[in-house]
Amino acid sequence: MSEHARLILDRMEPDRPYDAQALQAFVPDVGLDRLREIMHELWVGRQIERVGYSGWRRHRSAAAAVPDRERRPVTLVKPEELFDHNTFADFFK
Repeated sequence: MSEHARLILDRMEPDRPYDAQALQAFVPDVGLDRLREIMHELWVGRQIERVGYSGWRRHRSAAAAVPDRERRPVTLVKPEELFDHNTFADFFK
């Protein structure tokens, strides 16, 4: 994460919408185009989400990691096991 992205993210309050002018106050030396790049970086990193047409809010949307003890066992199934051939035996003659 870039230095400006980290700076903006640290100053944003959770679940509060921000427009471009409010975010530029956090990094006054950054132009509007660079601000959009920074916000895109944070959005791709799932640290923020879009709000309305031109706003953002801090809201981490990445899925939480599931501890090993809560994971369900995985059973491998072959595609041919998903279809009941006996039920439709007459259909495919």
